[in-house]
Amino acid sequence: MEAETAERLIEERFKKAVAADRRIHVAHLLVHSEDSGLHVETAASDEGVYSHPKQPYFTASIGKLFTSVILANLEEQGALSYDDRIAEHLDADIMRGLHVHKGIDHSQEVTVGQLLNHSSGLHDYFEEGRSIRRMELDVVLADPDRFWTPREIVEYSKANKETQFPPGEGFYYSSTGFHLLGLLIEELTSMPYHRALSSFIFRPLGMASSYLIQYSEPMEESEHPVAGVYLGGTDAIGFRSLSEEYAAGGVVSTSEDLLRFTRSFADREIVSGRALRKMQEWRKFSVGLDYGYGLMRFRSIPLIMPFELWGHAGSTGAFMFHNPSEDIHVIGSVHQLGHVNKAMRIAFGALATASKVG
Repeated sequence: MEAETAERLIEERFKKAVAADRRIHVAHLLVHSEDSGLHVETAASDEGVYSHPKQPYFTASIGKLFTSVILANLEEQGALSYDDRIAEHLDADIMRGLHVHKGIDHSQEVTVGQLLNHSSGLHDYFEEGRSIRRMELDVVLADPDRFWTPREIVEYSKANKETQFPPGEGFYYSSTGFHLLGLLIEELTSMPYHRALSSFIFRPLGMASSYLIQYSEPMEESEHPVAGVYLGGTDAIGFRSLSEEYAAGGVVSTSEDLLRFTRSFADREIVSGRALRKMQEWRKFSVGLDYGYGLMRFRSIPLIMPFELWGHAGSTGAFMFHNPSEDIHVIGSVHQLGHVNKAMRIAFGALATASKVG
């Protein structure tokens, strides 16, 4: 298939999928392959909702990979080890009662690596109890004007959520753990987390449109408004309460900026080959999906998913993945909380078409 034909089909199918789903109000997609010369950058939306391929948007848990890259660089510099207990770096107040499981306090046992690969057993402020809907009501929608500090989120999680198992004895996805990692970065770098993002990632890669929501501003202001992020029918992009995302997923970026990042990541520029191999020490997340040190992998499954992908996805249907065998990058979002499966179907469909070029 010619690259031009594949580009047309990818865009047509993307817009058709968006139009067919009433829950998607705005969506973005970028597909890029240096080898085949393919590049698609597009957006779609409901009538009356602004969309543009180059507008900034909320990237949700894609931000966990940024946090992990900063820590990978600090580990390379000798500032920490993944085997360090976080109590060695964080203060007694944040550690007090952090991990109590069945009456036994394991707080002093939790390591940096266990937070990165979700093996700590720590509670998750975001997806327990009534799952994502609970988080919407208790944290984001209940008080849109509230600014949540990372310490407040950790304390909220301690008070309202349950640990799952002793450290190192399983897998449980914990966004609370990434708040602790953000605080750890602040301690080790002597700078706020949003400045560490800029220093380690945004400035070196020229990600001029990227910033941490409710904490900072982009290096260059976009001519386009930030796309909406929807919690059901509510557009929450302007809510101060989105500050609750912090180091677990608070980055706003553009498809082009995310492509700069994922290309640099794949080329071992923003992290070394050694650091990437460490990040790829996989644990099973779910069927066909593994998790390393802040990095997701979709495994190749014959007849079902014939591609291996590295990267990260987010709860708002955000995705940023690289197919290393054919050097295809697929990036975007459907900007609707809890709509991950639909977003990944769009991503996988675009990837399947892109892989036929040549």
